[in-house]
Amino acid sequence: MCIEQESSVSPFVFVNDIVNDIVDIVSNNSLLDKLNTSEVKEKFVSELNGYHLVCDATVKEAVWEEINKTIASVGCNVTNEAKGNHKSGMDMQFEDIGISMKSAKIDKNRMSISSYRLTTVCSDKNVGVPSDIVEHIRKRDESYKYYSVLAREELPDNKIHYYWCMIPKSAPVFNMDANEFRPKMGKQGKNKDSQVGWDTPNFSISFSMSSQLWFSFSFNDVKKYVIADTIVDNSTTKMSYSDIFKLIQMQKLG
Repeated sequence: MCIEQESSVSPFVFVNDIVNDIVDIVSNNSLLDKLNTSEVKEKFVSELNGYHLVCDATVKEAVWEEINKTIASVGCNVTNEAKGNHKSGMDMQFEDIGISMKSAKIDKNRMSISSYRLTTVCSDKNVGVPSDIVEHIRKRDESYKYYSVLAREELPDNKIHYYWCMIPKSAPVFNMDANEFRPKMGKQGKNKDSQVGWDTPNFSISFSMSSQLWFSFSFNDVKKYVIADTIVDNSTTKMSYSDIFKLIQMQKLG
């Protein structure tokens, strides 16, 4: 007589997983609903145009983090528990959901964003094992659920088209499959015919750049995640910080 063994995994574990998935979906949808408002979009437009009244340089990650916090605060609760000492990957939280801030330039409809340095799992001294690299990245990714990306397209006549994208880390452009790893081989100099990194269809790792992970994809693949956009005329005469200070002082006196 064959005796069927009971599963060692309690059915409550599966129910709990399903409930957690539902809670995640509801929370994520609620966050996007709060950011997809006219007030948030207007704040994005005014903040980016206001920045370029003073600064000529394009907005990149360090500045974007501060500007993004100001914009998102219009629609949701923003916290930054790390206070300068960020957890791996996460820069701050929107409605208690981990967010990683990034900026990228759109060039010929393609864009790239940087991620982790992976020297502990792959380098020129030890090229690593693809399955171990993928597992290491997934563990570090647990601190956040979205990339808040400021993408920019530099247009003629010194104009800049900025796009704010809230891209879920589960988006296809961030898919990882150890079977897709291909050795990146040096083509010249002392590294000719030696492995200098890893390549896949949507990201690469270069040992010479501290084994930094770079995602690269078509802007068309993430357009559906755009929250707001604006075109800035960066050719206008800039105000100085002292000009702003004097204006505020005049308003106080007036």
